[in-house]
Formats: sequence, structure tokens, C-alpha cells
Amino acid sequence: MSDRIRDVLVLDHIGYRYYRDTDGRPFLPADRNRVRLVTDIRKVDQAHGDELAAITGVPRGDEALLDAAARFHHTTAGNALDGVVAISEGLLLAAARLRDRLGVPGPTERQVLRYRDKVTMKEHLRDHGVRVPDFAPFTEPDARRLLRRHGRVVVKPRRGESSAGITFLDDEDALHRLLATAPPDPAGYEVEERVGGDLFHIDSVVRDGVPLAATAGRSVQETTSYRRLEAFRDVAVGPGRTLDRLLRFNRDVLACYPDFSGVTHLEVFLDADEVCFCEIGGRPGGGGIIPGFQSRTGVNLDEMTIRAQLGDTVPEPPPPAAHLTGYALVYAPAGRLTADLTPPAADWIIDTQLRFRVGDVMPRPAGWNQAAAIVTVRGASEAEVESRLDQVIEAVQDRLRGSARSDGPGAVAGTGPGTGGVAG
Repeated sequence: MSDRIRDVLVLDHIGYRYYRDTDGRPFLPADRNRVRLVTDIRKVDQAHGDELAAITGVPRGDEALLDAAARFHHTTAGNALDGVVAISEGLLLAAARLRDRLGVPGPTERQVLRYRDKVTMKEHLRDHGVRVPDFAPFTEPDARRLLRRHGRVVVKPRRGESSAGITFLDDEDALHRLLATAPPDPAGYEVEERVGGDLFHIDSVVRDGVPLAATAGRSVQETTSYRRLEAFRDVAVGPGRTLDRLLRFNRDVLACYPDFSGVTHLEVFLDADEVCFCEIGGRPGGGGIIPGFQSRTGVNLDEMTIRAQLGDTVPEPPPPAAHLTGYALVYAPAGRLTADLTPPAADWIIDTQLRFRVGDVMPRPAGWNQAAAIVTVRGASEAEVESRLDQVIEAVQDRLRGSARSDGPGAVAGTGPGTGGVAG
């Protein structure tokens, strides 16, 4: 990279505080970058830094206004934009389209579709010999065909996020109900066999389709546990046959993306007989994956994503450390928060993210990522990590007991009566 300061457009949903390391070091330092930020209007207050040349807030989900703001920054920058950055899954395609239009480095729309659109990604990997679920763009005839063949299927938004909008169908009656109440748009949904086995993920730093460092984790609960307000736990996989199988499959999948550098989040189903692809994202995983990966390698996955999207060389991280990590997502019922959800201090807690402050009105979660608290821990073994996650969940849920007053009976799964942390 030259010594010239580059003009970078950042499209953001998560808040600009995530564009810095835990020590405050910016991922886009002012001596090398002039940042033009388009962010969620509710998170404009997070935008601080000498590198920021302009800030625009737009309502999340307003794609037309997002595009208008991006074009405004491009035409008023004084200098042509040198790059477009997006970390959030829902902004990857918008950023790619802008790169194509402006002719700047980074993933193109064609490339991004192969890890953003669930039909396109499965077609791509199936054609390269990877085991993927039996699938089709959603139509009623295809849904019936797959139901007859497999006995149970799942309907997903093709470009969905955080397990929102997923529907499980176990028979044709369920299909009838879906078509009668909320018929999926064939252009926006897919239908696929519901594969058995446990759900795992592999998170990698990648250069030209080759993983430079990777860790794997096991989802203890289904990713739809938020619908029942049941806490979600994820535990890193330690050395052994399971980890070897996962990393081998990860290498095989990434070899199908030889033009990709950056960060990937691969989800797979694994049982005694086979590993089956679920989906892949060209971005960091959610929950506590980023602090867990950094704890074991010293590398921040958000930073690696930014560097790759700007065309910088992705450095090789050190091998993951021997300790393991895991994280818990604790969900809250709708109501007003009356207690701080921070768990008691412990030297094995790596990171705590709280979505709400005392006094905030909390909506019922509508997706996997909408947890009231996300806590990441470390431990010497999978069993120790899982035990520590249980302690964290119990501590946070203790402060949410009594929430049945605001959201009906059994509002916090796994808890009983207690003093109120949530008021109606």
C-alpha cells in the first residue's frame, strides 16, 4: 500500500465502536485513512475518531437511503473513494455493488452472492463436489417433492440472518398452513432437507481460499432457541477426531473459493457418518466468536475483514492457543429492565456484551443475535467451558426472574419464580 491517505467508505449496522480493538487502537488509523461513515442512525453517538471525515445516520433497513448516502459521500469526497467496507452480514451485498460501480478493490457482487445467497452458495459448492443438503428455490411443488423424499424440510430466507424467518415442516399439513398464512416469496426463500446431526461452526482467517488459522465450535442448543427464550450455549471443540474432521471439511469448502481472502464463518452438520454443509458467510461469526478467536490467536476478525476488503494482505495469525473458549446468549422477555445484567466478575470471563441498560424497554427477541447478554468465557477443556457457561447463564437469569409478569408464564426458560429484573 502507498503512503497516500486513502478515502474509505464504511457501511455499518453494528456501531463504530466495533472498529477499534479493546485497547482503543483504530482498525482504520487516521494517518492512513479518511473514513466516510454511513451508520445506523441510532448508533451515530458511537462515531468518534480522528479518521472520521464525515458521518451520516440512516434508518436500518432503508436500502434506498443507504445507497443515496453512499453515493453522496462518493460525489462529495473531494477525492475518489479508494475502498468500501462492510462487516455486517446484511450490508455485504450493498458494499459489493458499490465496489462494482466505483471500480475499487474488494469482493464483487458475483463473489459475495456465493456466500450470501443460500441457493447460490449451495449450487456453487454442489458443483464442486461438496456434500450439501438436497435443496431448491422455494416453490410448492418442490416443497412437496422434498417432503416426500426426506420426511421433513426447512424453509429459509435465501439471504436471511440470525435464524430469523425459518420454518420447519414435518408433513404436508404444515406446508398447507404455511401457504395459507404466510406463503414464502419464491424469489426470496429456499426449501431444503432437514439434515440430522449436531451443528458446528468453523471460523477462519483465509488467504486466496486457504485457511491460515481456524477454530471450531459446537452449538449446544438450536439457533432458534431464542423463540423459547432458552439460553444458547456454544463451546469450542478441543483436539481430536471431531476437530480433525471439521478442519478437513473446512479446507475442502474454502478451496472452492480460491479468489477469497478475509474471514469466513462456516456452519456444518456432523454425525458419525458424514459432515454436511449448512451455510457459509464471508464475514466474522456472531455471538462471542470474535472475542473467543482473539483470545486464542491474538487476532481480531473484524480487523481482518476490513483489511481484506480494502485489498491489503491478510497476515497469517499464530496457531490457536491450547485453552478453549465458549459463549452464552441469554434472552429476555419483553419488558422494562430493572437490574444490571453484568455477571459477577471472574478471571475466566473474556468478554461481556449487554444489549440493554437499566431502564431500557426490551422487545421480545426476533432473531438469534438479539440476546440481552452475550458472555464469552475460557477454560482448559470443553467440560470446564460448558460448566462456566452454565454459571454465567444462571447469574444473568437470576436478574431476569419475575419476568413472567411482562411476557406470560415461563418467560425465561430454565428459571423459576424470583425477584424481578424485568418490569412490565
